[in-house]
Amino acid sequence: MHRFFLPPDQICGDTACILGGDHLHLTRVLRARVGDGLILLDNAGNAFQAVLVTLGKAEATARIECRLGLPAEPGIFLTVAQALGKGDKFEQVIQHGTEIGASGFLPVRAERCVADIPAGKVGERVARWRLVAKGAAEQSGRARIPEIAEPLSFTTLLQQVVAGDSLALLLHPSEDAVPLRTLLDGLPAPPARLLLAVGPEGGWSPAEVSAARAANLRPVSLGRRVLRTETAALVALSQILYAFESVASG
Repeated sequence: MHRFFLPPDQICGDTACILGGDHLHLTRVLRARVGDGLILLDNAGNAFQAVLVTLGKAEATARIECRLGLPAEPGIFLTVAQALGKGDKFEQVIQHGTEIGASGFLPVRAERCVADIPAGKVGERVARWRLVAKGAAEQSGRARIPEIAEPLSFTTLLQQVVAGDSLALLLHPSEDAVPLRTLLDGLPAPPARLLLAVGPEGGWSPAEVSAARAANLRPVSLGRRVLRTETAALVALSQILYAFESVASG
């Protein structure tokens, strides 16, 4: 059954209105018909089983039949601070990271980034990223769409870390970096929030690593193999969520 996240103001009582891109996807891609079943979500943890009752040129309406239970979101709010990369690398991290269970993504402008986004294109790009996260959340059965921030500098990221309450990790394959699994096993309890900073294709610069250490980011590594930036983010995410969900289920 197809799933759609709708703004709360499009769900009123037992009726839901489907507009814009969702309407186009419903009619042109899915070729939906009146009587088809849907699962509608409000991005606040609520889900509803519904049936299409009208299909117009610009909107569709659905009748809500009952409220549904949803699988719990991960017990840890995991934010990926991913350095911007070439092509669609950041989109890949959003898409697959959402499927794995990440709660938020911060696009970071690092010293060794080989690509950047012109100021006039930022809004358009962020809107695209949010659509990617929405689609991935719908496809993977998430109860909420991960948060996607606008691009920020590495300095601003460190300021947020210092001011926040998250356990913060810097993915960095240095000799003195602690293996990620070792660090996770050594924590007395799962943190409520964790931030994972992942560098660009060329890695973090020495100045960035030094500044990160001063801001209490803990350097961690994933082993001896050299991974692409988008691969490293997903491997680390998988390890973190597996470790904490194992603790929670045990």
